[in-house]
Amino acid sequence: MAALLQHVRPWMQCAIEESEARIEKRVEHMMDQKVQAIHKRLDAFELRVLERPTLIVDVVTLQKEIESLCKDLTGLLAPSETEPEPASIAQVDDTVLSALFGDGMPSPDSTRTVRKRPRSSRTSDDTKAGRASKREHQKTEVARGNP
Repeated sequence: MAALLQHVRPWMQCAIEESEARIEKRVEHMMDQKVQAIHKRLDAFELRVLERPTLIVDVVTLQKEIESLCKDLTGLLAPSETEPEPASIAQVDDTVLSALFGDGMPSPDSTRTVRKRPRSSRTSDDTKAGRASKREHQKTEVARGNP
């Protein structure tokens, strides 16, 4: 048995070395493919960025807008010349008492009715706006090529 192992061992070592060499070549080939794919995507991205129109800023208009904002800001930060009249203490007391002991307390909505969505053909504007934005998002995804 020992003689058989002496004859098989060099053959096994050679087979292992050949297998390792093939695996290294495959890994190198796969890495090269991945690097090429990344470079291809980067090139496409650079082309898209370069194709975008550049923003043109009118400096004179920008300066006028900044001056206008500064004037508005100084007007807002200037101390007010008239002081507001303090509310009479009797009115404040009446407001507090009516808030504490008033009978006009609204009943809380149940959590079930808050979460219910309308099922009629006449839906709310929020639902219509949500659907419109969803359609717009889907169109954008299709235009990009993402299903």
